[in-house]
Amino acid sequence: MLFFLNDGIQENKSGIEHAQIKRLNLFKQFGQPAKIVTRQYSNELHLVTQHAHIADEDFVNLFDYFQNARIVPQKDITIKDVQVDKDWQRKADGNNYIYFRNGHQLLYVRRRNDAQKHIINLQYFDHFGKLLKVKWYDVRGFISVEQVYDWQGKITTENYFQPDGKLALQLSHMKDKHDREIKSYHLFDYRGSDYQFTGLDELTAFFLDQLVTDRSICGDGAVGLIVDRVYENGWSVLHMKKRVARFMQLHNDHVNNNDDILHSTLNYNYNWGLHHFKDWDGVITLTPQQQDDVKARFGKEGVKIYRIPGPIVPAAVLDKPHVPFANRVKNQVVMVARLSPEKQQDQLLKAWPMVLKKVPDAKLNFWGYANDNFDKTLDKIVAEEQIGDSVTFHGYTSDVNAVYESAQLLILPSRVEGLPLTLVEAQSHGLPIVANDIKYGPADVIINGRDGLLTKNGDIAGLAQAISKLLTNQQELARMSENAYEDSRRYSEPNVMKLWQELIDDMN
Repeated sequence: MLFFLNDGIQENKSGIEHAQIKRLNLFKQFGQPAKIVTRQYSNELHLVTQHAHIADEDFVNLFDYFQNARIVPQKDITIKDVQVDKDWQRKADGNNYIYFRNGHQLLYVRRRNDAQKHIINLQYFDHFGKLLKVKWYDVRGFISVEQVYDWQGKITTENYFQPDGKLALQLSHMKDKHDREIKSYHLFDYRGSDYQFTGLDELTAFFLDQLVTDRSICGDGAVGLIVDRVYENGWSVLHMKKRVARFMQLHNDHVNNNDDILHSTLNYNYNWGLHHFKDWDGVITLTPQQQDDVKARFGKEGVKIYRIPGPIVPAAVLDKPHVPFANRVKNQVVMVARLSPEKQQDQLLKAWPMVLKKVPDAKLNFWGYANDNFDKTLDKIVAEEQIGDSVTFHGYTSDVNAVYESAQLLILPSRVEGLPLTLVEAQSHGLPIVANDIKYGPADVIINGRDGLLTKNGDIAGLAQAISKLLTNQQELARMSENAYEDSRRYSEPNVMKLWQELIDDMN
């Protein structure tokens, strides 16, 4: 059994979550047991996993585990299930309800905007109008957590319950003498004993110790951990009491300066894990070039360094009929990525006026959610360059394949990457690509001049020229589209599984 460790999973998933899901599906196809593991609480967690097509059997969450709530039958909790005093007055507040007694608000019922109007939470108030506590319903229909508030309106205690109402876990929010928050977790009656942990990391280490020895979940074979978010989970993994195979996965560039791979400061996401390099049983890189660079810097530690790409092209995609190039929207250009400084959407926007001079009817569509308000920076550039009529920001999409199959060209002007999922996905749907030739990834996907073009990072004029060159030669674009379909076979399921098999064999 291999467990893929993450911090949490949300509706707007990053490339790491998408890579985990693709890996999980790959392992299932080849009969290799695996599960995704997260540690953050969310009352909507199983709605997110349902939307991501992750079965409950293939998923373990820390809170679910201790709440005995991994697999729970759905129960519909609606307003008729809320017990209130018959003398209380009720007033509608949009989709929600407020309950009063003698003019004082006592209860606020927040409801989901779905067909059944399921209850999200119950908010209780004293006769002064101060919030006392909030009871949150898990989307599957049981009170999962109760948050208790102090006079300043801050949460002091969180009580996590099993579906039968039994208290399983308590989180206490406290302050030290320097007024810094301390989170103390209390685990009650777990296998007959009570436990206390200072912080989520300690609790996570204990949870992982239980998980890797829980044969009802991990079976009878060898057990290993793939740490996909080492910044969040690395400490806990290396402080487990139970020793199992543990592998650190690099999803991005591991250094901050690619001109000095031997001495550069390390990417903060991997800094802690790489400084404990010898404590891992293996480190997984995404590309041959990154594998060589990691070996050059850390090879003396004696830890095996694997090369396994994150992107995987399913057979259903490879076997799907090709989209006739004439059916694509002429001169439609897309970028599918988080709106974030390292993705350099700002450089693409500054190149766009030069593209419009050559291709006046070109349209540029951005797909992805924003980080750190970078969308505001991009909006400002659009206004300054006066290109609003040809540029659209669509936000996150759950149907990215439709985006790839309608466009004629994908752009990725990043300054740093690992092995971008969007490049392999786009290529597998026959979309030619223009991307900066950086470490790592673009040159491992794009065959320059065959299925796309590689550009120099920071060369805005060169980026504009590459885009214009392709858009003004529809015949060349059509040729690259057919080549893209063929070239994506390098990331087929059997090809990627062969690389994983080497690690699995080493673990056994």
